[in-house]
Amino acid sequence: MAGRVRLVLLGCGEITKTQHLPAALSHPQIEIVSLVDSNLQVAQTVARDFQLSCSCATDIHSALDNADAVLNALPNALHAPATSEILRRGKHVLCEKPLATTSADARACAQLAKENELVLAVGMNRRFDSSHDVLHSLLRSQQLGNVCSYDWQYGSEFEWKSASGFYFSRELAGGGVLMDFGVHLLDSLTDWFGPITSVKYQDDDWGGGIEANCILDVQHQGRYGTIAGRVQLSRTVQLRNRLLVFGEHADAEIRVGEPDAVFVHRLLGDRKITEAITFEEETRKSSFLKQLDNFFKSIATKQMPAVDGEQAARTLELIEWCYANRARIPEPWSDSDSARTLAVA
Repeated sequence: MAGRVRLVLLGCGEITKTQHLPAALSHPQIEIVSLVDSNLQVAQTVARDFQLSCSCATDIHSALDNADAVLNALPNALHAPATSEILRRGKHVLCEKPLATTSADARACAQLAKENELVLAVGMNRRFDSSHDVLHSLLRSQQLGNVCSYDWQYGSEFEWKSASGFYFSRELAGGGVLMDFGVHLLDSLTDWFGPITSVKYQDDDWGGGIEANCILDVQHQGRYGTIAGRVQLSRTVQLRNRLLVFGEHADAEIRVGEPDAVFVHRLLGDRKITEAITFEEETRKSSFLKQLDNFFKSIATKQMPAVDGEQAARTLELIEWCYANRARIPEPWSDSDSARTLAVA
């Protein structure tokens, strides 16, 4: 490859325009050779807006002839079929999360990559936030003391500018807020605290659509012992949007919108103080650029990426278990007996 990777961007939706394409243009060893979208005019418009001289196509097959790798940013249900086809053609793949809508399909993709000695990376860009590594360092150095539990709230009214609207279809998305936001959070949590060994899961899906709100009570067993956690996700309610890790000597907080810092809360005498911990050399790089660089280096050095197909499959197995064993979030206002009681009162 002469030190460069010729990249095809498959899918020209919002995530490509706002994140993947700017990251690719910023990487000195990535050459964009084609934009592919089912709507040719969309691909051509993106190429014009970003002043690209690459080809545009509606079919991935012809675009692969002059490519080394593909960034797959199609809707969820198309991730596994497209990734499998690309791997069979001998090209490396960076696939947006989730890798598939089932763990079986994710494992099949991982096996294809292994058999063909290709890199299959999964787009968990939050792994590349500086705060992710800072928290790892705090845990490893015992700065918090023994960690007993955490609380992670992530949610607000849905406002993503989706071109296809696939997020609201179980068939196309594979699930609701748990598959969308939750796949990121569960990936990070298992990376920090180890495998999740027990789960209690609740959501607001009544059986006819997808969940907009969910709650997970989990337990990890890993290098830091047994850690209990609660994860709350929402597409309808403004939550606190932070992870709070409770330690014996101090607490650590990661705030949505401040991806470079971990805020450590501790007592100084009888007063509570807060300090922001950052890795200064990393603060000006986007997580999508760092993710793409990890993909490039994995190809160049023939090493595993930070998040591979097997890791993605394990996260999907956990999500599948949650969906299969869901309980409904209590909604007393919709329960018939409670509603009658309220009406009489």
